[in-house]
Amino acid sequence: MTLRFGVDTGGTFTDVVARDGAGTLFVHKLLSTPDDPSRAIAQGVAALGSTDSASVVHGTTVATNALLERRGCAVLFVTTRGFEDLLVLRRQQRPDLYALAVSRPAPLSTSTLGVDERVAHDGSVLEPLDAASVARCVEAVREIAPESVAICLLHSYASDVHEVTLATALRAAFPGLHVSVSSELSPEFRELERASTTVVNAYVGPTMARYIERIGERLPRADVEVLVSSGDRISLHDAGQRGVETVFSGPAGGVLGAAAAAAELGIEHMISFDMGGTSTDVSLCDGSPTVSYEAEIAGVPLRMPTMDILTVGAGGGSLAYVDRGGALRVGPRSAGAVPGPAAYGRGGTEATVTDAHVVLGSLRPEAFLGGELTLDVAAATAAVDVLARRLGLGRAEVARGILDVADATMARAVQVISSRRARDPRDYALISFGGAGGLHACRLAVRLGIDTVVVPREPGLLSAWGMLHAARTRRYARTVLERFDVTALARVIRQMRTHAAADFGPHLDGVSVDLRYVGQSFEITVEVGDDLSEVLPAFAAQHLGHYGYSSPNDPVELVAVRLTATQVHSDETGAPELVSPANHVAPARVSSIDLGRDPEPTQLVARESITESLAGPAVITEYSGTTVVPRGWTAAVRRGHLVLRSHA
Repeated sequence: MTLRFGVDTGGTFTDVVARDGAGTLFVHKLLSTPDDPSRAIAQGVAALGSTDSASVVHGTTVATNALLERRGCAVLFVTTRGFEDLLVLRRQQRPDLYALAVSRPAPLSTSTLGVDERVAHDGSVLEPLDAASVARCVEAVREIAPESVAICLLHSYASDVHEVTLATALRAAFPGLHVSVSSELSPEFRELERASTTVVNAYVGPTMARYIERIGERLPRADVEVLVSSGDRISLHDAGQRGVETVFSGPAGGVLGAAAAAAELGIEHMISFDMGGTSTDVSLCDGSPTVSYEAEIAGVPLRMPTMDILTVGAGGGSLAYVDRGGALRVGPRSAGAVPGPAAYGRGGTEATVTDAHVVLGSLRPEAFLGGELTLDVAAATAAVDVLARRLGLGRAEVARGILDVADATMARAVQVISSRRARDPRDYALISFGGAGGLHACRLAVRLGIDTVVVPREPGLLSAWGMLHAARTRRYARTVLERFDVTALARVIRQMRTHAAADFGPHLDGVSVDLRYVGQSFEITVEVGDDLSEVLPAFAAQHLGHYGYSSPNDPVELVAVRLTATQVHSDETGAPELVSPANHVAPARVSSIDLGRDPEPTQLVARESITESLAGPAVITEYSGTTVVPRGWTAAVRRGHLVLRSHA
């Protein structure tokens, strides 16, 4: 039996979903192995079936963690002479408007080399790159001995001839050296973002390449691909060369899964809410996931296609503590998989969000992971009691406070991602998933004024399921920087389609353009259909929606043209049959549980037993997640998904 696997490697759990030829889904969840994530992946895949002839799409946090924890490699940054301080000077934008002393992260590169060359913005060569400069670059690499080199020359988006010359010389002189080239990774204008993207790729590249090698060794007979930040899938080889594209890999799978679940229910406007063990990721979608071409992680700007996702440090494993001012805080530090929350019984002693739920009773020890992992109530209670003594409060009051603080952090994330797109959260359904999502979904919805929450089937495995929906795609971009002209646009699109066909093979494509009014500093991305005469009206409408005005008589500048070439579409259609491990939970009963106020009689129900509408308060358990239905909410199952509605 040939299986297709989706694998999501998180900070606490590794989730595996397998689909057979008949469309049946099999699921498995196991603790991650942070010392070597590939080990848990191989174990999880083996638990569901043979890897012979199997295809595997997996999301990885290897590049993300290397960047967040500053555990990348030594990088030599090669740029045009005179621009060596580019990564230090950055832009004049202030990360905090009112901070008197602005703190910025140090550049990722450990050394910098300026070479004599100059290309103009139109691609013409003002100063050739001579043989002496190339030799000096090779000698510098020999002396400095970096693990990786990042090459970003001025205006190389217009002509890559000098970058290619340097990269070719370095690859010939140092076989095996990881060389990142800006014109290959991000051939677009804006030097800072292009340089930063290239340096990030160089910084995480060797680590990612070693990880890719281990994956290949552990799954030698499987066709393994990696999900990238845009929600596309690429080969293992490409992932090793383009590690920067994987920094939002896991969260992208969750958005794909949430969008698929919303589509099954006929929901067009949704906010995905992915609360895992370490962090929470939120994204707003109108019809389909939104791909942005600007991102930032750990204060480092990136210029690459990525789903519009905002991540905050609030998850089930987020640690609660008392700050120097005596206030209760939650996250961003996490207990992770090792030692994990105190309730996991693996040596953790600090209270987490998970421990607070165990103390209050909303997380049922006997039903966690279908009974595969029994929660230690005494250990969770002891961890929360430490904070209670320090704060001089009762145990339940502190546990409620931990949940409230986590809720506030996550609500702010939703407000940020909706406000920056001029959207009202109340007009959206909240698609909640991740192992901890269902515990907080209704609480979060009440804060935001949302009246519909969807908890998809097996919410703790939705990101892995979403990876089965990823297409094999390649994205191309060309900077233009000219007045908008339909004829010129048509010519550029033809050229890009010809290049994509030669580079990527037969494909379906989608085209978009970056436009702005002449004199503006920032642009808006507009989708392009068959009728190019509709581009300007669409731009005016989007500009009006973003900024509250449009200027139909003002000239428009064509900044860039983007082409998305899709070679293989997902074969995921319809709601599949789901085979989950047994959920070892007692028959429906009533227990006294604290859902945010005082303990109250609460129904305990296994999700598979729900046949009609269920009124809260209730706690619904299943293999990969727990859903809390507060008083004033009802829950019903539609097409396998749990739909909760507020009647307040």
